[in-house]
Amino acid sequence: MHHRSIFFFPLLLAVLHSPAQTGVQDADYVRDLSQRVTLRIYGSHKFNSMLLRSSGSFQDLRYRPNGQINFGVGASLRKFTLNIGVRMPFVNDDEDRKGRTRYLDAQANLYGTKQATNLFLQVYKGYHITSHSKEDLGWIGPTELPYRSDLLQYNFGVSSLHILNHQRFSYRAGFNQDAVQLKSQGSWLFGGYLTGFVIRADSALIPSRLGDQFPLTVEVRGASYYDLGPMVGYAYTHVLGEKWFASVSGAVGGGISAQVLRREHGNGLAATTYLGTGWHTQLKAAAGYNTRMHYVGIVFSQEHVGYRQRAQERFVWDVGLVRVVFAQRLKERPKAMERGTRWLQRKKKDVLPGD
Repeated sequence: MHHRSIFFFPLLLAVLHSPAQTGVQDADYVRDLSQRVTLRIYGSHKFNSMLLRSSGSFQDLRYRPNGQINFGVGASLRKFTLNIGVRMPFVNDDEDRKGRTRYLDAQANLYGTKQATNLFLQVYKGYHITSHSKEDLGWIGPTELPYRSDLLQYNFGVSSLHILNHQRFSYRAGFNQDAVQLKSQGSWLFGGYLTGFVIRADSALIPSRLGDQFPLTVEVRGASYYDLGPMVGYAYTHVLGEKWFASVSGAVGGGISAQVLRREHGNGLAATTYLGTGWHTQLKAAAGYNTRMHYVGIVFSQEHVGYRQRAQERFVWDVGLVRVVFAQRLKERPKAMERGTRWLQRKKKDVLPGD
């Protein structure tokens, strides 16, 4: 694991960009600029957290990693997008307060004409507690907030939504910077999700002083959750003067989940498996200035996942990002980039014959 973030998905885009992603859009509502090179620079903050619900009226327990602010550059052409981000220097100096987090964080947003898909993979080690102070827990240590270097979690998932009104509504305009929404328009969304979440620790997840507040999970040292289900939602973009825009998208879903809790048992661990229910919500928002040549905007994306089961009232986690983007579109395509996208197109046809 590295103390930085890199996201690199061009080949994955080639595989997932199938014929179902393409479609004719109404030129009076959407200006497609995917045939032109879009260059971007951005600053971003990726985040996640996990929350254990307490019994009765006690305060919930929330863990967070020490998140970082990243700087990145990227480019898009023919609906293929490549972004590379690295840790921004001088602004991530708070380990004395929150402790150190080592992580690998990869998130991809694949926006076609008819489909909007999110993929994520995160591995984080080292969490601090934001819901309670060291005095509340009776802990000592060099950091200002309660900190656990032993806490390791990784999550992965995919959620995908079909855009019903894809002829007049563009996800790419607000979130991928290779189109322009010319008139206000919205669309119903429907699809599904599949996620997994695993957490491990050297001792119980619940601090000993809070044992009475979490009687059902006081001995739990690790857990795994896997769930899937359908989703439905709605997205809308308001446009002012064909340049200024604000987009909001929300979706909710629910389904079944398999849940494995690992409790302390003698000198080892004993695993118990449950079938339960889970829910999934997704929220996206973007706002800014978007023309044929320029894009300046802020983008927010969050996936929120929760579970309910017999052995534990509720467990909730989320993953997301906030990004500020400055993008410039070129009038002519560089020859090297054009050759690269043609190579990706050929690779896509090799993987998806008959396209």
